[in-house]
Amino acid sequence: MTDVRAYVESGVQLAIDDGTAAWVFEPERWGRCGQGADEAAALRDLGAELGADLRCVVVERVVGDEQAFERDLVPAAGAERAATLKLLEESRRETAALISSCSPAMLDFDDADRVLPSFAAWRTVRQLAWHIVDTESRYYLPSLGLPYREPLENLADELEQSAEHVRRTVATMPADLVRRVDGEVWTTVKVLRRLAWHERSELRTLRRLVALALR
Repeated sequence: MTDVRAYVESGVQLAIDDGTAAWVFEPERWGRCGQGADEAAALRDLGAELGADLRCVVVERVVGDEQAFERDLVPAAGAERAATLKLLEESRRETAALISSCSPAMLDFDDADRVLPSFAAWRTVRQLAWHIVDTESRYYLPSLGLPYREPLENLADELEQSAEHVRRTVATMPADLVRRVDGEVWTTVKVLRRLAWHERSELRTLRRLVALALR
């Protein structure tokens, strides 16, 4: 059994209201996150994400939404930046292909049985795709003090241009940025791991919504 260092944050607004998330930081498992109503549930979800023969050992805990681990304050390593860029490229390729395969009716498909946290409004395929680009270009990067970009009108163009903006920013931003504003803490490492996680995580829902829309 191999031990994996896990970092747990509670009281966060991610998949559920006031939930818990468990993260790993190893480059080979970069951007992996488990979520649940409490620490035990989040660690179980992380274990399922990582696979068998691994044991999650909690090495750091933080409480509160949009805080940062001490581990996030370490300057970003080249392997972390490279892993983020690779995962962003792979995820955007799949997202763009899924969106281009959809008719207008499919893009506006809404699964009425899907339960979202109170702050989320991205119910349809189209809305979820917009949520992905809004999050990367108009939330994560500006939260670190990096440039905000205005959205384009066309979703396909926005998927392409947002990806290029994020890739360029990730490749050139300083490794040791730290920004504290309105009670939140953002760092280079935090933004890299969140970028590596977010679209890949949302793709699970996007695939399911597109499959349901095809029925």
